[in-house]
Amino acid sequence: MRNRIALLGKSKGVLVALVAAVALALVGTTYGYAQLGKEVTLSLDGEAKTIKSSGDTVGEVLSEEDIKIGEHDVVAPGLDEKVDDGTRISVKFGRQLTLNVDGKAKTYWVTADTVEQALADLGLGYRGADLSASRGAEIDRGGLDLEVTTPKSVIVKVAGQKAIRKAVPGTTVAEILERLELFVDSNDLVSPSRSSEVRDGTKIKVTKVKFKNKRDSSEAIAHGTVKKNDSSLYEGQTKVEKPGVDGVRDVTYKYEYRNGKVYKTTVVRSEVVKKPVSEVILVGTKEKAAPKKVAPNFSTGSTVWDQLAKCESGGNWSINTGNGYYGGLQFNAQTWHAYGGSGLPHENSREEQIRVATKLRDANGGYGAWPHCSQKLGLPQ
Repeated sequence: MRNRIALLGKSKGVLVALVAAVALALVGTTYGYAQLGKEVTLSLDGEAKTIKSSGDTVGEVLSEEDIKIGEHDVVAPGLDEKVDDGTRISVKFGRQLTLNVDGKAKTYWVTADTVEQALADLGLGYRGADLSASRGAEIDRGGLDLEVTTPKSVIVKVAGQKAIRKAVPGTTVAEILERLELFVDSNDLVSPSRSSEVRDGTKIKVTKVKFKNKRDSSEAIAHGTVKKNDSSLYEGQTKVEKPGVDGVRDVTYKYEYRNGKVYKTTVVRSEVVKKPVSEVILVGTKEKAAPKKVAPNFSTGSTVWDQLAKCESGGNWSINTGNGYYGGLQFNAQTWHAYGGSGLPHENSREEQIRVATKLRDANGGYGAWPHCSQKLGLPQ
């Protein structure tokens, strides 16, 4: 009995010691967990998560998470700030944004992860500009090269129409025309050239050019004139020995139109179907006595020729001022003789001068031989 009592007393001592050891272990564990269990909210570029960390500062917490901070990254609170349970840490990583604005590049560092936010943070709206990426496009940590084409205030005039002024994004004349949906083909003339750089105030002129071929299978070829001296005729007299005959040719013309009007005509093909026959004119060489001085002849009438004579010579059909032009219609000697006149115009009657003038008009298809007065009188050229 005495032995049992001794054994029981010894067991109680061991039990007390064991209980004390367990309690001490529990207290230590609880203290350790308290030290290792700081709950921290970590936001990386706006994406938040909750972590447990034993770090005492923001820098230590990030280091535990193997998050490296660069010189362009933004951390709040600062890396040396103390961390408590419930601390919120925000990290915004820097991104390299290269803006190429109208061909001129500049690099920025931003923490925004979209194009629109990055431009807003930089105070660069570029409203109305063309961007190589949408404003909602993401900017990853690798950065972004962004092309920006700003609007230019330009003045555009097409095919002689009224000029328009518009603000259009573009760096060259070709880009501006494309944005305005103005179709310009390879024949059209553009000034300045399509590749020219545009600035505010640039004036762009487009001339519409079109080509068209036209064939005339029976176009007349005017006959020439051959002059032969004839001693039986007085000097200044001429006579047609052999009438001329016009020829015929098959010809194709190329017409260049600019803004709808004929600008230039070029022969692209010509074939003579019938050769012209030259007119032979006899030219007098016989001397004659000096003509008597002709009194002024102010014969009047109501014909077109009389109106022309009044404009050309004051209506004096026998005028000779010594300037190389004679008579009421002011012929020179060469033209007068070429169209069948004899002597000099002022030596002939009004009727003879009108006869030769009529022949000249019919040959030319109008009164263009008297450009000033015929235009003044409104006569066909």
